[in-house]
Amino acid sequence: MSRKKGHMNVRLRIRHLDLDQTLGCGQTFRWSGAVPGTWSGPIGDCLVTLRREGQWLHSDSVPERLDLGRRVSTYLRTEDDIGRIHAELSKDPVMAKGLGAVEGLRLVKMDEWECLVSYVLATFANIPRITKMIQHLASRFGSPITDVMNSFPTIGQLGAASVGELRACGLGYRAEYVAGICRLVDDDRLAEMQRMHDDDLRAALMELPGVGNKVADCVSLFGFGRLGAFPIDVWVERALARLYGARGSYRTLRNFAAERFGGHAGYAQEYLFYNERALSGSGGCVFTRPGGSSDRTP
Repeated sequence: MSRKKGHMNVRLRIRHLDLDQTLGCGQTFRWSGAVPGTWSGPIGDCLVTLRREGQWLHSDSVPERLDLGRRVSTYLRTEDDIGRIHAELSKDPVMAKGLGAVEGLRLVKMDEWECLVSYVLATFANIPRITKMIQHLASRFGSPITDVMNSFPTIGQLGAASVGELRACGLGYRAEYVAGICRLVDDDRLAEMQRMHDDDLRAALMELPGVGNKVADCVSLFGFGRLGAFPIDVWVERALARLYGARGSYRTLRNFAAERFGGHAGYAQEYLFYNERALSGSGGCVFTRPGGSSDRTP
């Protein structure tokens, strides 16, 4: 660990980490990889820059935070045993064919509040628009970190905003949802939700405005760290149909994933999501049917 005025630098040894896959795959929305090999984004009240060199991850924060190593480790879920997770998932023949190509793709652990609001904003919006809405909220209501970066607004900061002010940030109809959530959730409620069983947490989330099946599963996975959660969007739905022939209601597909992937369903979901988006573009795919091609089924 090294320090210079206003900065903190920590070096962590982490296996199985690809920053491009992890921070650029759409599970979190405020990171930028504009400089090759380097990613920057906020973790709490500091701006963090990450750079990978072999087995080492270099982390720099502005302003300096003595707990930077812990923050980065928590955010990147460095205690997840990727080797063990892959050993379990490889029992599935579809997963077994492509896990080597995504061994550096880790799930992130976002702040619960930021995750909740972010995924409510994500309904019926693409990643660029989600990012823009979050940036507007942070710029308007968050606390300054640097001259160009604000923290994500707290419950109190967003709760003090009117629906009109939220709409002015480009939220549209989602402004009503965010305002409603601010009235129903506080830090004590979030702490209570952290202690809930997975099913109870999901049910509690779905009582909030703007939170349906997919948002509840996203927040359970990326915010509360429940690795059995399996969010299903259009990409994952396509992947399940193409690779497994699985079709049906959200509940049907969710139950299919729970039976197929168990407690590591969250990682399986992210791999399928990443793979399907790559297939849609020019990146090719890594998961295919055993003995079959990667072509989409009608």
